Amino acid sequence: MPGVPAPTQARPAHTSWRTLVGFAAIYAGAALVGRLTVLEGGEVSLVWPAAGVAVLWLAVRANGSLPRIDLAVLAAVTWVVNVMTGTPPPEALVLSAASVAQAGTFCVLFSRWCPRIWLGAGRTPFVRVEELWWLVLTAVVSSLVSGLLVPAVSWLSGDGWSWPLVLVWVVRNTVSILVVGTLGFSIGSWLHERRSAQARPGGSARWVPTRLGEHVAAVILPPAMYGLWFVALESLPLAFPLIALTVWTGTRLRTRFVVAHDSAMGVTAILFTLAGIGPFAAVGDQVTQVVVAQLYVGLVSVIGLALALARDERDRLVRDVRAAGDEARTQAGLLATIVDTMDEGVTVTDRDGRIVLRNRRASELMGGITSTTGAVAASSYYGLYRPDGSPLPDHELPYRRALAGEKVHDLDLLVRNVGVPRGRVLSFSSSLLPDEAGGGVVTVMRDVTAQREELTRAAQVQASLLPASLPDVPGYAVAARFSPAGSVGGDFYDWQPVFGGLVVTLADVMGKGTGAAILAATSRSVLRSFGPERDVAAALVAAEEAMEADLANAGAFVTVFHARIDITTGTVTYADAGHGLSLLVRADGGGERLPALGLPLGVDPGASRRSGTTHLDPGDLLLMFSDAVLDAIGGTVADLGVVEAAVRGTASADDAAQAVLTLVAGAGEQLDDLTVVAVRREDVRDLLR
Repeated sequence: MPGVPAPTQARPAHTSWRTLVGFAAIYAGAALVGRLTVLEGGEVSLVWPAAGVAVLWLAVRANGSLPRIDLAVLAAVTWVVNVMTGTPPPEALVLSAASVAQAGTFCVLFSRWCPRIWLGAGRTPFVRVEELWWLVLTAVVSSLVSGLLVPAVSWLSGDGWSWPLVLVWVVRNTVSILVVGTLGFSIGSWLHERRSAQARPGGSARWVPTRLGEHVAAVILPPAMYGLWFVALESLPLAFPLIALTVWTGTRLRTRFVVAHDSAMGVTAILFTLAGIGPFAAVGDQVTQVVVAQLYVGLVSVIGLALALARDERDRLVRDVRAAGDEARTQAGLLATIVDTMDEGVTVTDRDGRIVLRNRRASELMGGITSTTGAVAASSYYGLYRPDGSPLPDHELPYRRALAGEKVHDLDLLVRNVGVPRGRVLSFSSSLLPDEAGGGVVTVMRDVTAQREELTRAAQVQASLLPASLPDVPGYAVAARFSPAGSVGGDFYDWQPVFGGLVVTLADVMGKGTGAAILAATSRSVLRSFGPERDVAAALVAAEEAMEADLANAGAFVTVFHARIDITTGTVTYADAGHGLSLLVRADGGGERLPALGLPLGVDPGASRRSGTTHLDPGDLLLMFSDAVLDAIGGTVADLGVVEAAVRGTASADDAAQAVLTLVAGAGEQLDDLTVVAVRREDVRDLLR
């Protein structure tokens, strides 16, 4: 609970012999006082403050277990006091055992039921009503346990078993624990706070007077009222209206003052009763007199403290709520400041499209066009269009798509209105807010006009680097498809006719986007710079050496399939740097995969490279593709049979390339760059048809 100290993990040590002797002396004095209140003509004490002192004794001295020495001393002191005041030794022994049973039971139960108070070793005050109820329950149970031994006293004296004696014992000892216990815990915590304050440099414990007039009135008025009621109205057998004074003090004054006040009023009522004055003295039966008087004192103590603790809890709650409100307002102000200084526009809408929050940047990005109704307006009101310039239907507004359960991330829209006459491209991302936060949608928008223009230029540059036309190679047909996942990609392909043959290259740079596109362009340029007549494996070694620094700085690598085809013989000499995605589809129905012959460029610079050979017969197809195809069909090399089946039976290289593109498109969203190159050795029979 906020504002309530947590239980300490270790009890303060109060195990000195001086503490033991001091409590033994106080307990003996309390026992003597109790024995002096035996009603005239009877054997029953009206009060027994020693029960409350015993509880405080063990609360201060107990150290995680039953203090055997203390219990032994307590038993001895009880026996001595009872014997000294006229109780026969056997009966005094029973009373000693009952006192030890009560103190031990209280020690065990209270340490479990109310550990925060117990671990405080007499230094921790009651701060919650719940703790008071645990004290009441523990006092009743421990008094009842010990009270079951008490009738043995009357049995030893020959008077027989006496249940009224049990009732008197339970009520009297319970009230003693409540009154003396709460007063002792209150005084102990006050002394501890004073010592702690004085121990701090320049510190001192001072009471700040609050409601000073009421405190003064509480010192004067209740004793006067008790005196008037018990003396002047003693013939009126009714004292409970005086509890109104307790209610007043409990709801208005400081808790420690209430504890002291309740204890003083209880002592006042007992003293008047002992003097034979007041409504309790008028009760003829001794047992009833004791029970009624003790119940009154207990009620005064419990009601006053319960009201004070409830008021304190309410005040703490109010303070916590106010502090939380202040903190929330501070955080809200800080958040508003942060949101208003963001370069991104932020808009929060509820489920019905009403605008809950919108920063200045959101209005600026929309050209200053804002809704005047407090709700998101139609797309035409803002001048929102699709990237191709077509009108944006209202159901495609980002927040509506998010409410419909779609994932809206980096959605490009064009805004063109009087505030943005030339138009700008905004990227929208909308996410659903959790129900705990009230639901609705938060939308973040960014101005990506410059980036999109840069990507467009990069895409144009990348497109210019790709072969502009198909190679004219007698007896062979070549086709390609290129589809970047974004505006630009990290894949590239190339071909160069050479004397007596054709050099074909397909490469895939790790990643996608502008960075990958730059490395792809560099790879193409480097491979071309060494000339197509060089050995294919040597070309890859030279390219890796030239790009080693760039690849290391970017933390990237490049997979490459680089092949030279002898158009006369159909011999294919190839080097594969970690690519492994090339298929040879035979006209006779067979097929094979050309495996990787080394690691990708940039993984192990300086490693040797080797080449492999295969052969293209008339009607055979050499198919090269990037890993986007592999991802689309299942992600494993074992799934490449799906690609082989898709291209088998196609009539041309172009049909084969398109078949692969169609296969990938049917698999769903394209997450990576897609490149396909097909080389088919023409069959003369096909040419004659």
